[in-house]
Amino acid sequence: MYQAIEDNLKGMEIGILVNNVGMLVFFNPTRFLDMPNIDKAIMDTISCNMLSLVQMTRIVLPQMVERKKGLVINLSSEVGNRPFPMSIIYSSSKRFVDFFSRGLHAEYKSLGITVQCVMPLFVSTDMIHNLRTNIFVKSASDYARDALNTVGYTNRTSGCLSHALQSFALALLMPDPVFEFVLSLKTLEDVFEKLRQKDEKMKK
Repeated sequence: MYQAIEDNLKGMEIGILVNNVGMLVFFNPTRFLDMPNIDKAIMDTISCNMLSLVQMTRIVLPQMVERKKGLVINLSSEVGNRPFPMSIIYSSSKRFVDFFSRGLHAEYKSLGITVQCVMPLFVSTDMIHNLRTNIFVKSASDYARDALNTVGYTNRTSGCLSHALQSFALALLMPDPVFEFVLSLKTLEDVFEKLRQKDEKMKK
């Protein structure tokens, strides 16, 4: 597939690459071994969230290096900032995006190439069942506009003021040990189970 993409892009001058593809196999929190069809879930997540980003960067980056100018924007997630029990495949894949972006930026910034990692919280999209927008949840168009305004100012961003404040509050009020403890509570497992049951009913 990637060879076909590379062939079709030959001769095109690409100045900006946005790696925005991503998938969350299960919206409701699920223990690792409880994921239905776990082998497929693992491979699909890795292929979509990690492999596609690396391959598209490999395809487009050489021409940016040749021109000594280019911008690569990689979409990660706030859940990539820390271990995220009950969604570890997704959060781990987003951690990879963060590390890959930061390392790539360090390697190529001297060649005129900016690599930015965008780490949003909730944005109303199909992936999270189009949650109603509010002060915490941004619409896709509003978020994209705000995030683009950060280009040139930082190579790692929450994308908008609302999400930056939420990220800061989470880090301040719930450091990793507290966060992991809260998500491991039995009461939360019961809540997650009810969410799963509700989701299954909605699908019927």
